[in-house]
Amino acid sequence: MAAFPAMMERNTRREGLRIRRAAWVIGVSRREYRGLEAGTRSPTFETYDRTCNLYGWPQTFVGSSS
Repeated sequence: MAAFPAMMERNTRREGLRIRRAAWVIGVSRREYRGLEAGTRSPTFETYDRTCNLYGWPQTFVGSSS
């Protein structure tokens, strides 16, 4: 889970998404999205699932949800 913020930042840039668009797609506020990207917030299972779907990540590398 430690790699999650760096992966979010890298993939947001790679996909050419603006933070407001990425936040809207995964269903969080821009403030929450920035917190997830900075690593100061942890995603809920639903947010993690939507983020994986958005960026095409496998969902199997997280052992448990918090």
